[in-house]
Amino acid sequence: MSHDHYFCPLCTSANVFKSYSTLFTHIRNEHSDESPFMIRCELNALCGSRYSSFDSYRQHIYRCHRSLIDPFDNDHSGSVTIEKALNDIGGSSVDCISSNEPDLTIDSDEFIYPEEELSEIDYQSINFGPILNNVFDQNTRFTKLTAFYTYFLLELREHHLLPQKVVQLITSNICILLDIIIEITNAKTLSSCAPVIDFATVLREINQIISFISKNEYQFLKQCTEHFDYQPPTKIMLNTAEECANYVPLKQSVSCMLHDDQLLQAIIDNIKSLSTCTAKDKDLIISNRQCRSVRSNLVRPTNSNALLLKLYTDGIDITNPIGPKKDSHKLTCFYYLLDDLPEIVRSQVDSIDLHCLCYTKNLNNDNSRRMLMNILAEDLNKLQIEGISIPRLSSRIYFVFSTFCADNLASNEIGGFQKNFNGGHFCRHCFITHENQHIPLTDISFVPRSRLKHDKIVNHIIANNGRQTVQGVKGLSWFHDLIGFHSTESLPPDIMHDIAEGACPLITSALLKEAVQQRLLTYTDIEQRTSNFVYGFYDSSNKPPPIKKQHLTTSYIAGTASQKLCLFQLFPVIFHDIIDHLTLMILYTVLCEIISYVYSNPIRKSWISYMNELCKRFHALMVEHLPDLVTPKVHFITEYPRSIEKHGLPILNSCLRFEAKHLYFKQIASRAFNFKNPLLILAKRYQLRSCLLNKTKSVSLSAVTTIRSSKLIEWSKLSHSVQHLLMKDVNKINTIYECSSIDYHHINIRPGSIVVHHLAHAEEIPVFCQIYCILKVEDKCMIIAEILDTISFNDKLWSYQIEFTGTLIKIDIEHCFSIFPHCLDSYVVEQSHYINILTRLTKK
Repeated sequence: MSHDHYFCPLCTSANVFKSYSTLFTHIRNEHSDESPFMIRCELNALCGSRYSSFDSYRQHIYRCHRSLIDPFDNDHSGSVTIEKALNDIGGSSVDCISSNEPDLTIDSDEFIYPEEELSEIDYQSINFGPILNNVFDQNTRFTKLTAFYTYFLLELREHHLLPQKVVQLITSNICILLDIIIEITNAKTLSSCAPVIDFATVLREINQIISFISKNEYQFLKQCTEHFDYQPPTKIMLNTAEECANYVPLKQSVSCMLHDDQLLQAIIDNIKSLSTCTAKDKDLIISNRQCRSVRSNLVRPTNSNALLLKLYTDGIDITNPIGPKKDSHKLTCFYYLLDDLPEIVRSQVDSIDLHCLCYTKNLNNDNSRRMLMNILAEDLNKLQIEGISIPRLSSRIYFVFSTFCADNLASNEIGGFQKNFNGGHFCRHCFITHENQHIPLTDISFVPRSRLKHDKIVNHIIANNGRQTVQGVKGLSWFHDLIGFHSTESLPPDIMHDIAEGACPLITSALLKEAVQQRLLTYTDIEQRTSNFVYGFYDSSNKPPPIKKQHLTTSYIAGTASQKLCLFQLFPVIFHDIIDHLTLMILYTVLCEIISYVYSNPIRKSWISYMNELCKRFHALMVEHLPDLVTPKVHFITEYPRSIEKHGLPILNSCLRFEAKHLYFKQIASRAFNFKNPLLILAKRYQLRSCLLNKTKSVSLSAVTTIRSSKLIEWSKLSHSVQHLLMKDVNKINTIYECSSIDYHHINIRPGSIVVHHLAHAEEIPVFCQIYCILKVEDKCMIIAEILDTISFNDKLWSYQIEFTGTLIKIDIEHCFSIFPHCLDSYVVEQSHYINILTRLTKK
């Protein structure tokens, strides 16, 4: 590259630039958001490194070639004009600031949700270009600088969760740094002081601006409102002056979300795609739009093409770490989620938005609860009736309420059912009583609840002034005024609480107790096995804690829902040498088969009748072998076949991702150290974070492949089998990189990962393949995998036995993930390889 002229290596046409600073500005403005981004530095003979992101390239330039873009390093005459200096502040100086920021994709521990890495934030994507168009325009010359610094503080506070005092300390030191720069600039001036004086004046004014922004909370929120459309939460006064709640109006929140053209188009495409799948195969249940409760809400003319909106509620504890009493504040959260989001977006915790925060104790007061629920129901009703107007569309977007997700206690409370599960009619789905739950369902059946029967019971209770509980019903539901809500149709069961935290640890504990009773293992053996077992790379994120004696004596398995499910799933692999001697393994096998259907996505309608028989059999076996452990959650499992027809796919109604949302509020509460009004603090900080996310647009909607690390490899270094496979697609002169791992839709793929390649035969037997190597050839990612032979399905280990064939193939990872969007681990049991897969798979 000539020092007189510079050419852009990323442009298809030959663009010539007279200086590197103009070329760098061009790359930043035109190519920084391109995917893939690949550039080689050829500014001197010692360079030649490739960079796969603009941020890494920018850091290299400022570290090694700063003189090419910084005019002050080469200009010793002091003749820099004020206009040029100001333009440099808006251009290169902004880059310098952002280049010192850490790479946000390196350490996931810094993020609020460790399992989700936010996309790389590039300050230039907000279009912070040169600050001044006219040096003498006093009203607009520092507007972009103000917006940039406000964004910088917003990210410090809401992305890295730094306290306000730390933010003010950073501002104070930046101001000191600017003062030092002014002193150095004045000291080096030898002649023509006028431009330097102007430059010093500019820096002093910048000093005043950034000091003013972080001066106090009011000024910071004012700048966030002006530049990033911050909307404060709305305060709701309840029964007394001390009782209040804070909520975010749905119309306001949803409008901000759907103003993203890319997201809105992705939702529309997802609805069309699911409709096409169900039209081709009438047996598939692939969306909640197919369930009976939602179909009845979609019959209204305005709702034929409406978007589905789901609500969730749960309580969280935040603890005041200071003070003599260490007060614990119990809060109730209401979240919402758009049901029609694409799966890759829907799985991210940031897709779940806050609707309302209130004190749980206020909901115990009938008047306060009634006032709050009326406001929330009216807010959602207004959204359903009026919809929202998107400027880019010619018509309005309407919404339909789908379901209200919660745990069993909260669901019963919202629906107006009894909150006691130790007696009476404890089930909100049918009329079973606590005394009859030990009767096998093979000998008896219970009448399901319906709209008509439930309404008659509620009317009878109201006529008697609500003084009694009739067949498990206490009165009106909290949301009886909400359009589309009914207590018998809008409260689905939850697989997280019923299965992952209910039946699974129950059976695991019973199996280990039997092993101890038969003297197959001691308590010490169990603790050592569960502690020393080597989990696969993908299962290790859900590695459960060791099981100790006190856990088994109290029938309590420690860990999160995902850890309990992982332990249950791998139980026959960990204890493969004793499972043949356990009489309760029949319970494990039947429950595994139930889980394989319930956790499936999609589900076939033809499976439901068989699933119903499995649930009845499991209940009968529990009554026969473990009568003392027949809990209400065991009965709730028998309701899933009927619930699928009424509420849709259980996996889409799970509370697991909703509960992950609590982590953000718990972290904010522990770092804010403000427990006088935690409702306002949490709601306000969440709204500020929403501004940050909406501005950075961190949600990835397209098939993005991110290469984590790679190295250059010669064609001759590849194995002969790989060379033969790529001979038609790759030339020997092509530049080839071997990747140690890549991220595809937030899923880490590396050599050794196992994916489902296709489903074979009418039985839809999964055929697996193991990633052999990942190559990047001329900006195209190629994945080479070894096909695995599925030998059989082992009922005892509940795993597929596989063999390595040595046959290499090129795979389409997007096609593989359309069948099963996860990577799997293999385990060796008695010199044979097994793959444990949780769900039953079927073709879409």
